[in-house]
Amino acid sequence: MKIVIDLKLENWNAIIRHCRGNKIVANTYKKKEMKNISYFLWNMSKIECYPVKITCYWHIKNEFSDLDNKSIKSLLDCMQKMGKLENDNVKCINEIVYKYIEDTKDYLEVEIEWKK
Repeated sequence: MKIVIDLKLENWNAIIRHCRGNKIVANTYKKKEMKNISYFLWNMSKIECYPVKITCYWHIKNEFSDLDNKSIKSLLDCMQKMGKLENDNVKCINEIVYKYIEDTKDYLEVEIEWKK
């Protein structure tokens, strides 16, 4: 199953900055990001078979961006809230892979594979 999240997700540095500034602001920001992500998940089927492997293809326009600074926390939380993913623990997701793709804009393409 493939999903394209056609927006730039916040990186860990920005998330930490929000949290240090004000926890209410940080929570409001996370809710806003999850709402934006939810628009890309409406047509996604519910995952029925676990565990899954998630491969994140980070389309990045700036080659100086750090791949280890990318976060799918809001995506996974949103998938759970919408009932698409049972949980984001290791029982349900036992592998997450990040890959870089040079592109003209920043967005995320996610591939979900069922393990057998």
